[in-house]
Amino acid sequence: MGTKFIEVDESHKGQPNVEEGVKTIEVGGQTITTPIYVQRIDFDDLAPEVTDSLTTVKFAVTVAEEMEDLTGEVDEDGSPVMEIKEIQVPKWLEIDLGPESLKQYEEVMAPFFAAARETEAPTVPAPRKRRKK
Repeated sequence: MGTKFIEVDESHKGQPNVEEGVKTIEVGGQTITTPIYVQRIDFDDLAPEVTDSLTTVKFAVTVAEEMEDLTGEVDEDGSPVMEIKEIQVPKWLEIDLGPESLKQYEEVMAPFFAAARETEAPTVPAPRKRRKK
């Protein structure tokens, strides 16, 4: 998510997206810490000037990744032979878009959406338990 912070005065305390923090500065060899207030501003990842009516779009792309795999063979020293295989894996991404960027995304993706099949949401595999030796 595109996010920036701007310093605001104490009168903004308690307003949405306003957080209290501290600012540390060094003056004449001394360190001074003072309270400050900052406002978080989320913005369109493609058009940073757009900060209203944002929509988070999540999607997956398929990328190539290398994986070590056993060949079933054994080296002369008795160790298993490994080979590097290229496999295709999904990479999950998200982007925050304002209304105009979202419209552009939908227009570009329209032929792909039209040809796509509906599928089940991905499941998160359970953590693997370690075997006791």
